[in-house]
Amino acid sequence: ILEKANASEADMIIAVTRNDEINMVICQIAFSIFNIPKKIARIRSQDYLNPKFTTVYNKENLPIDVIISPELEIAKSIQRKLEAPGALDSVPFAENKIRLLEILINDNCNLINIKLNELTKKHPNLDANIIGIIRGEKFLIPKKNDEIKKDDKIYVIINSSQMSQTLEAFGHNEKISKKILIVGGGNIGFNLAKNLEESLDASRVKIVEKDKDSVVLVGQDLAKSAKLLCFDEMEVKDIADAMILSRLFDVMFNEGTILVTTSNQPPDGLYKNGLHRDRILPFIENLKVNTDIIEIPDGNDWRNRSLSGNRMWLSPISKTNYEKIDKIFDTLSIGFETRAESIDIAGRKIFIPKVAASIARIDFNDLCNKPLAASDYIEIALRYKGIILDNIPTLNDEMRNETRRFIWLIDALYDKNCFLIASSQTNFATLYNGQEWEFEFQRTVSRITEMTQL
Repeated sequence: ILEKANASEADMIIAVTRNDEINMVICQIAFSIFNIPKKIARIRSQDYLNPKFTTVYNKENLPIDVIISPELEIAKSIQRKLEAPGALDSVPFAENKIRLLEILINDNCNLINIKLNELTKKHPNLDANIIGIIRGEKFLIPKKNDEIKKDDKIYVIINSSQMSQTLEAFGHNEKISKKILIVGGGNIGFNLAKNLEESLDASRVKIVEKDKDSVVLVGQDLAKSAKLLCFDEMEVKDIADAMILSRLFDVMFNEGTILVTTSNQPPDGLYKNGLHRDRILPFIENLKVNTDIIEIPDGNDWRNRSLSGNRMWLSPISKTNYEKIDKIFDTLSIGFETRAESIDIAGRKIFIPKVAASIARIDFNDLCNKPLAASDYIEIALRYKGIILDNIPTLNDEMRNETRRFIWLIDALYDKNCFLIASSQTNFATLYNGQEWEFEFQRTVSRITEMTQL
């Protein structure tokens, strides 16, 4: 076929069949028989894209000059858009030390009709240069006396560390997404998730994939790069997480990965009383077989040793304590406007009646007596520096759902370093007098002990 296509006269060959191996062979034949100088191959398999193969792609071994992977490029393109919200596009250069941003100028930009040579005066610490402008159908190379107009598309070279400041200067205050759900765990989804967790601080990426074999591929990839896996506080909160963990650790244990983890539960206590718990019992047995379980004896809570200041858990619920919390809220919010907010999380609206200075004040029933999930409380914790929670009742097994949500709330606030101010019917040490969540609530009490320090 190549001979009939006069391959010997070609300056370049691009092999983009569906099969990686065929593309490799085409490049080899193009080099060895037809002496084509430039050879480009589409490679899809993650194994062939592994960095250890980079030494293989050369004239002495496999003569491929350029490897293209559409899935990797799509993942990088999506990543660039997520890293620079508000920009139409973002392209990194020089190992991401500099970036080229494409920005649309809208009504929010305060630099409209400002000459370019005056921008430095308004933003003296910004390392940014406008190198091009699209205005209508025309492309302009701007001069120092030119002005920025509404609806311009500007092209700006920036210091990558100043991306958010640059976008804000041109009227874009969109926030970087921290909680990202990727539907589809193929090459695009997997590479996007891996790239985002490396590039975005504190990002939380979840992949939804109906193909169970994708979990196996992720486990195998993780096992190749990490022979020792350490993480804190293993906890299983729902059946989906349980099933994913079961398949993931089956693969990783088979690959020889060493696991070191802490947990507030022994393996037999994981996902206790959970729906369809029988489905993860093989995983629990596998965990027990492949790990040495060491029980740490009870001791003095380190939080109690390091605490100072006034506790901000007020009980019982009374007019006097309510007025004390009013005073605390007023003190913390001096100089800030107090307003109500409505948070929309995955279609669920949470109404916060009082917000000021990144502090939210809300009633227990409005936060824990509604069908909210653990992820909802994480979103709240990301949004506010502290929570004032009013009217916490005494909890028991008749309020099992409310108790579980309260535990999730405290976990989320604690993990995100939020403080807690609360009014309750009783002291937090005796807040729960049931049995179902007795073990879990011991950690909750310990965390409240620390969080109610202001």
